[in-house]
Amino acid sequence: MPDVLQGIQGILLYAASFVVVLSVVVFVHEFGHFQVARWCKVAIDTFSIGFGKTLLGWRDKQGVEWKVGALPLGGYVKFTDDADAMSTGPREKIEDPAAMAEARRKGLFHAQPLSSRAMVVAAGPITNFIFSILAFAALTLIIGRTSPVPARLAEIQADSAAGVGGLQAGDIVRSANGEEITNFMALQSVIGRSANQQLALQVERNGQLTPITVTPRPSPGGEGLPRAGRGMLGVTGPLVLDEERVYQRYGLVDSLVWGAKDTWGIVAQTGAYIGAIFSGRESGDQIAGPLGIINVSGQVAEGALGGDEIGWPEKLQRLGLALLNLAAVLSVAVGFVNLLPIPILDGGHLLFYAIEALRGGKPIPAAAQEWAYRAGFAVMASLFLFATWNDITRLLPGAG
Repeated sequence: MPDVLQGIQGILLYAASFVVVLSVVVFVHEFGHFQVARWCKVAIDTFSIGFGKTLLGWRDKQGVEWKVGALPLGGYVKFTDDADAMSTGPREKIEDPAAMAEARRKGLFHAQPLSSRAMVVAAGPITNFIFSILAFAALTLIIGRTSPVPARLAEIQADSAAGVGGLQAGDIVRSANGEEITNFMALQSVIGRSANQQLALQVERNGQLTPITVTPRPSPGGEGLPRAGRGMLGVTGPLVLDEERVYQRYGLVDSLVWGAKDTWGIVAQTGAYIGAIFSGRESGDQIAGPLGIINVSGQVAEGALGGDEIGWPEKLQRLGLALLNLAAVLSVAVGFVNLLPIPILDGGHLLFYAIEALRGGKPIPAAAQEWAYRAGFAVMASLFLFATWNDITRLLPGAG
């Protein structure tokens, strides 16, 4: 019985962490659309976090229905004249100039000037980035930061590619094929996409640079190993020295600068990864879906609540900071993905608006928009299934 109760507690912890983190990120995104729409005097019907059956709902003084849906996998702001929650078009097409002017006066979204519509659509992803900057800044202000830790190798496995190549514990990898390696994660990224390819490393050993050539071997896959086919050196790390474990405190301005740097770093890393997928240098096995986010959220919560040496007030504080950090990372991802030029996403709407501007204010024909939205839905559904399959193969390695 204790094992059963512990299992139920674990499931509830994973589920609650996921719902909290995703709800915060979705609220931030949709509130960006909502607030700018209000500034532009756009009439709004609904602000929803989640889909499906309404669990909680109320209507404010402006007549907007606020609700929480039973399926916590997203959200939406529905404008008064929207044909659907994705704002793919108006319920009724208006062509008469006088009727269009009246619709604009009433605040109907699809009758608004192009600039207003574009600002409302772009506000969601932009607010995600602003939230991430502020969240990372708050974490820096509260906790501080350690100095950057180099890619120092902790252990070298016997007969591994690293051992055969001559790498030693304590070596710091500074570059690989001319690409600067600033930390252990950057080293893992290069190694992962370089199976059976020679890498010319510049290694710092005893204060001097030494050239070493290694050839990462393809991973066989399985528990504790990279995905099958990814490159492996056979090293662990990073090895962090005691003098590198010092946290430095920062003021408000410097914390905001660090928040912007952290946000931009994730954007640049995500963009580089997507570019590497299309160029064939990376596989898409790192793309995660809802199951992956649930797993990460739960692991973060377990890590924050673990340990008997501290009391519950400190554990809860640590949990809040850990989930805030995860929400900041996820918010960047949501903002980035929504700017992709795929119909049904914000980036797709902005692409249509750009084409409309180039056509002198003449929208894309309705039939073309409908087919584009269908294609966009198919792309997103395929991406969802692919990400879910990635999640399953990570959680259940034998399934792949």
